[in-house]
Amino acid sequence: MDPIGIRATGRYLPKDFILTKDIIGKEGLTAEEVESISTHRVFTAKDEEPTDMAIKAAKKAIDKADISPEEIDVVVYSGVFTDYIRWSDAARVQYEIGAKNSYAFKFEQGCSGAMVSIDYGFSRLKTDYDINNILVVSGDKFEKPIINRWKAASANYYGDGASAGILSRENVRFNILGSHSIADGRFNHLWKIPIGGVAEPATEENVLAGEFSIDCKKTASEYLSDDIKREQLYNTLVNNNKKVMLDLLERLNYSIEDVDKVVLYNLGKHVLDKIIPILGIDEDKTSTYISYQHGHMGCTDILFNLDKMLEDGKFEDNDKIMLFSAGAGFTWSSTLLEYRRG
Repeated sequence: MDPIGIRATGRYLPKDFILTKDIIGKEGLTAEEVESISTHRVFTAKDEEPTDMAIKAAKKAIDKADISPEEIDVVVYSGVFTDYIRWSDAARVQYEIGAKNSYAFKFEQGCSGAMVSIDYGFSRLKTDYDINNILVVSGDKFEKPIINRWKAASANYYGDGASAGILSRENVRFNILGSHSIADGRFNHLWKIPIGGVAEPATEENVLAGEFSIDCKKTASEYLSDDIKREQLYNTLVNNNKKVMLDLLERLNYSIEDVDKVVLYNLGKHVLDKIIPILGIDEDKTSTYISYQHGHMGCTDILFNLDKMLEDGKFEDNDKIMLFSAGAGFTWSSTLLEYRRG
């Protein structure tokens, strides 16, 4: 069977950024908290929305793939936040890039959205030879009052940006060896906007009360009120971080020792310092350096980091590269790639 993989990648950042050292003393942040996360800056989109950035990242990936937009058969969009509550962001991206021969849809999978999109694209290309090129694209913007990029989570600060990849059968740069995902829904309530749905419609009163927002620190304090519940969540997160990768490697007849590089989502240093030992790989062979300059960009992280590491010359021919991310719900996803220098 012809190799299936990622032909090209692209990324986009807004021009404005905030240095985290300038936030100390604001938003209730201390120097100790900022140091523990060690993200030095985050980029912020002022006059751009998630799909604006996604379109720009998609166009870069298309240019690098040396294909025309008309050659794209499917557009798969993902993002944690959307320009509007109910609309088709995927359709806007499809239209604006000129992919007039494709259909478009969105995956709702939190920060694992791009990973699930890659899994879908890989499976679709394996089973339907009428499809040749799939665009996977993500964009995210973390904006008050819906979310406070500095205070919504204890694991990271949030940055804005977009990334994209072209999955194809021809001129593949990263051969996809396999993908795997798992979910544990016990903690599904930890990441949600409590109003605005059919369960609790938005009203003038609850919007003015600040309830149309996400604050998982606050939610966690309510649902994880004792040490037993907090330990249960921690063990679930740690065990599934490792499990999703080991299960994939076992399925493909590889071991963790066969992995040369790891591309993972952008968390704070205090969390990455717990994850890296699980991987059994030197930190300089991972994407962690990118998290310190960009923060967590939702599902944008994975293809953004892959594109940046490729640009930085981090990969060698035949490297086995593990992509790994987790998302609200919770979900965990992994994909194993093999790099071809070309």
